[in-house]
Amino acid sequence: MEQPDLTSHHVNYLIWRYLQESGHGEAAVTLQRAWNHDPQSLPFAPYIRTHALDGNPTPFTPSKYFFGPVSLELETQKGQIGPEEAGTGTDQAPVSSTSKAAREGGVSNGHPTAEAGGPQVPPATVKNARKSDRGEVNGDEVLMDLDTNGVGTEKKPTVVASPSPAEMNVDGDGDVNMDVQPDLQEQEAAAAPTFTLTTGHSVGVQISPAKAADLSPNTTILDVAGDDHVTRSLWRPNDPTTVLAAGDTFCSLWRLQSTSSGPVQEKVVESRGDGNCVSAVAWHPKGHKFAVATYNDMRGSITMYDVAGNAVDLLPEVPRMITGLHWADNSSHLIVVASDSKISELAIWDDSLRPDEFPSPQVVDGSIYDLCWLGHKQAYASGQGVVYECDVDSSIRIAKTFSWGESDRVWSFVRCANAGSSPVAVAASSDTAAFWVPTHDMHLDDAHQGDITSIEMRPHPESSEKIQLGQSVVLASASTDGTVKIWQIDLEAKRFICLHRLVLGQSMPALAACFSPDGYAVAAASRDSLFIWNAERGGTAMATWVVPGSDKAKSEGEVDHTVNGQNGSIESLPDRSLSWDTDGKKLAFGFAKQLALINLQR
Repeated sequence: MEQPDLTSHHVNYLIWRYLQESGHGEAAVTLQRAWNHDPQSLPFAPYIRTHALDGNPTPFTPSKYFFGPVSLELETQKGQIGPEEAGTGTDQAPVSSTSKAAREGGVSNGHPTAEAGGPQVPPATVKNARKSDRGEVNGDEVLMDLDTNGVGTEKKPTVVASPSPAEMNVDGDGDVNMDVQPDLQEQEAAAAPTFTLTTGHSVGVQISPAKAADLSPNTTILDVAGDDHVTRSLWRPNDPTTVLAAGDTFCSLWRLQSTSSGPVQEKVVESRGDGNCVSAVAWHPKGHKFAVATYNDMRGSITMYDVAGNAVDLLPEVPRMITGLHWADNSSHLIVVASDSKISELAIWDDSLRPDEFPSPQVVDGSIYDLCWLGHKQAYASGQGVVYECDVDSSIRIAKTFSWGESDRVWSFVRCANAGSSPVAVAASSDTAAFWVPTHDMHLDDAHQGDITSIEMRPHPESSEKIQLGQSVVLASASTDGTVKIWQIDLEAKRFICLHRLVLGQSMPALAACFSPDGYAVAAASRDSLFIWNAERGGTAMATWVVPGSDKAKSEGEVDHTVNGQNGSIESLPDRSLSWDTDGKKLAFGFAKQLALINLQR
């Protein structure tokens, strides 16, 4: 039998196997992406023994060559991949190469290489570096490695420098490439190698679809803001044809028409220099009306409108700005939050009773920054240095106050859920990038390397109230560091585990993020781009959308800046809003003066 000629497939496979078996799994993944998505499917692969390239001489007989008795023609035909096959048949996302998270034993472009472990100690030359993906809190500093079966094993923390997002070189797919700064190479060499091949079988290096789907052909762009900017966008419950868009000086109702006439706008609030400011909007859970809060002359008022845009009710005024309108799910109860620089009031409005005035409000010192319902009888509110647990019936009152050690820390966001039979509240501090679970005495510092811009609990499709199962919850956090992280918060073990680290791209802060109603997908928006990932799998984005003309603006140097003094400037972080419709089939993306309505069903 004549041995086939040596081809590039043979050489690439041997290099790939050597990288795998030598612990250079990330380099093997990079080669695999550029060459063959499934090297183990090549016909000669079963004939290559484990560690065949270690230098030990192995005798071969004429009937059993090194690459096996397979003809070159068959091998070439089977080894080639067409462009259509390259994007199908795989479920797993790629493991990015030498990313910061991989070096820290956390996650690599959305896939865990280890559970987020104990604190990473920066070298003496690095000051105030935030430690991403820290897993254990409250004194426990143990890293966990995940083996091929997903079982955790303890590992000593590795001392590694943490590069900033600007130092990472990210390609168009959101993957971090193999470039490593010279001053980090010595530390990389000392890090534990990544093994991804065991006894000749590829483990955990499957390739996700080559490119994300482009949503541009299925997107409608509306000019909604005039001279203002869109800050909120809300779909009508159970109606994918009606959406609200609002900014500081306007609120408009848009109805999508099936005819060629296009969307129809109904202006609800339009400020004409009278100082009227829109401060909050919210749909009634049944969708038959919506509430708009405005502020003028040091007083806040709330007007109810029907789906045609007609005013149908006016609620009592309050002597401060209304900063939040929060309807309970499937209920007529609305919590109104009114704040100024000194005090805040929490008031309950029962829309089925429509009293002449609000019941006696719950007054607290300082500002209330966020509020979240838990069922119909309980709510959590976050403030400066505190989180309040509130009981709700015919009025609202504080049942318990959780105090943070630093009274000046602002808890910008709060979300809550039922984990089994236990209520859990998670608060986030934007400027310190910290998490706090006051109901379970847990916290995590430096969850991101930039400010946190939003947090969202992952919903469970079976129940809106019991959205999490067992003694853990799943949370997504977006940050100006250009990432969205999906966390599992293990309440029993008191651990924060970063399941996925989703990268938007270089210099692309995540300004908003939200889960689809069924929890299947997570969407994130930057200045001029939208990304959608599979929330379970992570990895490369399933679909993307880019604001038309944004690439041209960048090439011409048109970048938004907020001037800070005469000689300096700081890049601005504009408002971006995201909203899924009830069925999770459409997304509303508010950017600048426009609203993009993205149809996710072709």
